[in-house]
Amino acid sequence: MAFWSPFAVAAIVAVTAWGVGGYEPWASFFLEMGALLLSGIFLLSVVFRTSPDDRVRFLAIRKSQKRGTIEVDILEPSSSRSASVPYRDPFYWMGYPFRRNGVGLLLVAATVWLALSLVPLPAAALAILSPKSLAVRSEAEALLGREVSFAPWSLTPYLTFQDLLLWIAFALLFIVTHHAVASRRGVRRLSLGLFLVGVASGGYGLVQWLTALAAGGARADFQASGSFGNRNHYAFFQEMLLLVAIGWLAMRWHEPRAATDRVEAQEAKARASMVGLGVALVGLSVLFSLSRSGIAFAALGGGFFLALTRRARKTFLALAGALLAAALWIGIDPVVTRLEVIPGELASGTGRMTVWRDSLGALSDFWLTGSGASSFQYVYPMYRSFGGRLFFSWAHNDYLQLAIELGLPGLALVAALAVAIARRARAVRRELVEAGSSLAQLHAGYCAAALAAALHSFTDFGLHLPANAALFAVILAGVTGMAPSASLKRKPVEKGVKLRRAPPES
Repeated sequence: MAFWSPFAVAAIVAVTAWGVGGYEPWASFFLEMGALLLSGIFLLSVVFRTSPDDRVRFLAIRKSQKRGTIEVDILEPSSSRSASVPYRDPFYWMGYPFRRNGVGLLLVAATVWLALSLVPLPAAALAILSPKSLAVRSEAEALLGREVSFAPWSLTPYLTFQDLLLWIAFALLFIVTHHAVASRRGVRRLSLGLFLVGVASGGYGLVQWLTALAAGGARADFQASGSFGNRNHYAFFQEMLLLVAIGWLAMRWHEPRAATDRVEAQEAKARASMVGLGVALVGLSVLFSLSRSGIAFAALGGGFFLALTRRARKTFLALAGALLAAALWIGIDPVVTRLEVIPGELASGTGRMTVWRDSLGALSDFWLTGSGASSFQYVYPMYRSFGGRLFFSWAHNDYLQLAIELGLPGLALVAALAVAIARRARAVRRELVEAGSSLAQLHAGYCAAALAAALHSFTDFGLHLPANAALFAVILAGVTGMAPSASLKRKPVEKGVKLRRAPPES
């Protein structure tokens, strides 16, 4: 991957976030086109990097893998230039080497399942697969004096198609980032880019807070929402960046220094201290978003970070103390006020718990196929147990909403993806720790960010924001793709495969 690709990934996330978290049409379009362009450049780089002779060798290796043979005869002598395979344990597609990510088949399966919801089916087939979907469509067509002949099981095919395009963009961003972090330099550049995005977004949110404070408005106005316009979505974004930034700080503070003199060592410490100030700024933006879930899950993520690494414990506690002191100095009363109203909201009959309970009826009706991505806002009114003008477009629980919109098979695919990523992350972390790499500190931050976002999704719908989902895909690529060093052992041949050159013809 090119040296600029990690920064390009961070820039795509930043620009998408600037467009109201990706809700603006231009922001979603930029995300999709940016992911497509980056993946295209990546494919071209692989094509131009692989010589014809190397491609012949890789095709032979792939052929031997399919046949299960141990030795491969190469009839054409390879060039003097060594095979360009910068990844360990690669797989070969059409003779070109790519890095394994461990979830490729699951990504394809999820894409196919989304696409199937858009396929028009005969009414008889739809009655078997999704009778509720057929009933809703039949009622709507009856108002127009028509009957249902062919229809997809998605009740909102246009919105589902938009979600399919976004899902493909997230998958491409994941794949490109996974290749970009194959080297230590790539990981550092990506982490620096995400850190700068967090500082810029956090600074903007803190300016919002201080502006409202100086204007002397109501306490409800004292909140940081950044470019998202919603404090909860903003906190979701910032909590992930905060935990990545903490990992970045821990790595910078504790990694071995190659300082040749005392002055150089002091300069390195000073740079690390500046990073600490940036991390504190990102932390303040989470706190002053007044998002209770954001604050709680950022704290849980911090606790998980401490459990993963012990060397950074003092640094983390010092940062937490400085963050709390700064918050108390600026004014933390609105945060306390937000926490005090939790009992009243739980006792009300129109809160999130009521929405979750009502949504179980939709889950029982659409358990097999789902109602279609982004259809919850149209499905939920049929199951709402309360009246009035209060309207919920989202279930405030991404997993419950996924189960309703994609069915239990779709939820099972998401669960399989989570298990595969967790297993691969565990293997990567073990490898980093055993190698004594300072990237283990950074990897802990990425893991904590992924866990915080996954837990936060139980109480909110942050991953339905394109910017948050894009950032989450990038973080998952970092979790599964880090390597102990930049100079990975090059193994163009799979384990158990042995190349044998054919003797020259007489």
